[in-house]
Order: sequence, then structure tokens, then C-alpha cells
Amino acid sequence: MDESGSNTRQMMANRAVDVGTTEALKLRSMGLVLFQGNKVVPLCKLYSQCFCVGVARRRHRLGIKN
Repeated sequence: MDESGSNTRQMMANRAVDVGTTEALKLRSMGLVLFQGNKVVPLCKLYSQCFCVGVARRRHRLGIKN
């Protein structure tokens, strides 16, 4: 399993995920995530679902399967 699939599952479970400093700061500035240490967690279930849809679409475009 690749890293994006793992991050998707963690985001759905509302666990903190390390997405990288730049991405974490961008997501926080948009009000989408909260920091837990050096990791981020979606602010609400709706955002978590949206992140998963975005990752799934990207994986599909790249031809990545589970």
C-alpha cells in the first residue's frame, strides 16, 4: 500500500496525519485542520470525507489501485 492510501484511511478515522510542513500550514490557514503536535487532524467529519474524495480522484488519475 502506498503512503496516500494510508493517509486517506487515517484521515477518515480522524487520526493525526503528517502531511508535511507546507501542506499542513496551507490547510490550517484555510481552517480545514487542527494541529496535534507536528501532525494535522481534519476539523470535522465533512472535511475528512472531502480529503478522502480528493485523494481517491488523484489515485484514479494516476492509475493507482488499492
